[in-house]
Amino acid sequence: MPRPLSILLISNHRRFKIHFRAYPWARELARLGHDVDVFCHADTERWRTRIVHADGFRIVENPDMLVGALRQGWDPYCAVRRGMFLNREHKQYDIIHCLDTRLAVIWPALRYARANGIPIVSDWIDWWGRGGLIQERRPRWYQLLFGGVETWFEEHYRAKLNGLSAISAALVERAVSLGCERDRCIVINGAADLDTFAAPASREEARACAGLPANAPVVCFSGLDVLIDLPMAIKAFEIILHELPDARLLLVGPDERTARAMVSTPGTMASITALGPVAYKQLPKILAAADVFLMPYPDKVVNVGRWPNKIGDYMAVGRPTVSNAVGEMKWLFENYAIGALADESPAAMAAAALALLRDPQHAATLGDTARRVAQTDLNWATQVKRLQDWYYDILGRQQRT
Repeated sequence: MPRPLSILLISNHRRFKIHFRAYPWARELARLGHDVDVFCHADTERWRTRIVHADGFRIVENPDMLVGALRQGWDPYCAVRRGMFLNREHKQYDIIHCLDTRLAVIWPALRYARANGIPIVSDWIDWWGRGGLIQERRPRWYQLLFGGVETWFEEHYRAKLNGLSAISAALVERAVSLGCERDRCIVINGAADLDTFAAPASREEARACAGLPANAPVVCFSGLDVLIDLPMAIKAFEIILHELPDARLLLVGPDERTARAMVSTPGTMASITALGPVAYKQLPKILAAADVFLMPYPDKVVNVGRWPNKIGDYMAVGRPTVSNAVGEMKWLFENYAIGALADESPAAMAAAALALLRDPQHAATLGDTARRVAQTDLNWATQVKRLQDWYYDILGRQQRT
């Protein structure tokens, strides 16, 4: 095996959100023998840099002058503080991986990489500009004022770096259209986190924890901040409820106020349990309450370009999922029998979920397959092994040029 590497992962996320990608990458790379640092934004700190050691790697929480969701890589002060920290430590990394290309990520990373002759690559996880997520999650005035800036940062640096990882094949194609060399790109999908989901709760334990009836049919939708497909899930549930009056909808992430604004009749709320945000480490105790997961994934640019991280959680708890044949989900469901693909309508989603609820043996078989896929092909250990091999390939190319 080639020598261990010193790796810097720079994230645009706050500390509590790095478990989606940066944290499991660093953990698995450390287990493979590498020296890993993760830069992230502190959740609230504005002045001090905090260093935390976790799972064999180092987390550097960088201060940021912005607040809340604005702490996503846009603060020039954070960029300066990151640059000062890098210069002060003057650590000789073998490779720097920017998990975004917003200014507080790319500016200090690129300057330090070029000053010290370090290969630098980027990661692309969302189709944001040009009809992507910005249109779903930002008001019109924001799109007009800042859409061009965000799209510029999203695209400008991709082909200027030494390689690119992406969460979907569509983003690789977009990167190639921007000038990236295809053979320097790799798809690293999301995955199941088997450390967190090593031993999910039983259905009975999870329902007691969530306050759900022990014997009711339960469908579930989870989401932290990307809730663009929640309305379809609620409409599908209302159809399910008409057929199965004792059915319950478990919402993990959305709160009651959000759900109440989307139901057709106020009476539906009596059948909805909306827990609001739940800490990631608590998910195995909650998600296992479901019989079936509803994951609408309609044919939009944003869905073609991304990978819903929650599918890894759904597979890890061993339950089937109902989704749509779009983007990476089409590939996933066609290659692994982990649930059912339905047409992009509430009626079709409801019909597919009802079929599984009425055939618990088939649902259990699909759920067992989902858990097995999570344990074998689609977990962070297997994905990060591919990432490590790609790092060695990028470094080998640099040495030959």
